Amino acid sequence: MIRHWRDLLPGCVLLVLAGVLYWVTTGFGTVPPSFAQGMQAADMPRLILGIIALLSLVMIYQGRGHDEEAKPVITWRMWATTLVLLASVFLFGVLGLTLTTMLTCLVIPLLWGERRKLHVVIYAIGVPVCIYLLFTHALQLRLPQGVLSPWLS
Repeated sequence: MIRHWRDLLPGCVLLVLAGVLYWVTTGFGTVPPSFAQGMQAADMPRLILGIIALLSLVMIYQGRGHDEEAKPVITWRMWATTLVLLASVFLFGVLGLTLTTMLTCLVIPLLWGERRKLHVVIYAIGVPVCIYLLFTHALQLRLPQGVLSPWLS
């Protein structure tokens, strides 16, 4: 019976992880409403963890009735993508969120063989701009901008 639940184990691991991290957010301090700017410190992580938990439940439900598939061989592109994402972690402190996201969104599709260069450029510009606008204007949260701070403040 359980072998017909393809995504049960990863879904349960994600649910447990989201639950533990949600519990960690209960220790975050709060700011009085008169001093708060935008969301409280625990609100955004809790929102993201709630979405992760919800999507994990959807994944578990959609995986029911399916047998495990043969696992594909890991290619060099996966390892290269891992290195790009690791480099972006270190670049984040210097370049900030917007430029780091732009570079990551530019390099990864090209690494995976995307040939429509104009689409990649539009994607690499559009995603960071949308993230910046969402967080700074809609959610009123300040994002680290690194070298762009003088222009985006």
